[in-house]
Amino acid sequence: MIIDTIALGDYQTNCFCVRQNEETSDCLIIDPGMEAAPLVQMLKKNDYIPVDILLTHGHADHIGGVELIRQHWPDVRVAISKDDATMLTSPAENLSLMAGTMVQAQPAEILLDSEDTDYEAAGLRFKILHTPGHTPGGICLYAADEGILFAGDTLFAGSIGRSDFPGGNHRILIDMIRQKLLTLPEQTTVYTGHGPATTIGNEKTSNPFLT
Repeated sequence: MIIDTIALGDYQTNCFCVRQNEETSDCLIIDPGMEAAPLVQMLKKNDYIPVDILLTHGHADHIGGVELIRQHWPDVRVAISKDDATMLTSPAENLSLMAGTMVQAQPAEILLDSEDTDYEAAGLRFKILHTPGHTPGGICLYAADEGILFAGDTLFAGSIGRSDFPGGNHRILIDMIRQKLLTLPEQTTVYTGHGPATTIGNEKTSNPFLT
């Protein structure tokens, strides 16, 4: 698995371009944040072809680049949890209205079930872990063979996602992290929605919200 990371927009949202190997051009885009022009430039420069855009949740700083990518690659599919699906089309629900930016995208082609399930795109295979708490439809992507987790805004290095936005729930967020993330192998690398990567082992022993 080849992972290119680019931080986008004022919120410095980590967007991930994931490919099966160095020889493949098909890629999965995880969370194209606000001000996604640098992402488009990177994709075109390297002749990468986005197959799917997978959204870990529906907040504006993670979905803001969806329509720009669709303009350049009309065949790309968008996947989001069914519990966050309306956030794509509603500036009020995705919080962009509050920030004065009015992010609005077309509905997703793929609605992910609220149960943990398998997901495949661009030759990549993940387990989708349903981890509500930051938003009702928050998800993480786990590649067991690679020992990699894309955690969105569920878990950060030394912190956890906010739960004070509409639809957030602190107790549920903590429960989901403990039940579904901290039970993964400690050497699992965690790619977070903001900030540096970490490991499950580091967060089990040093995250003040979890210890």
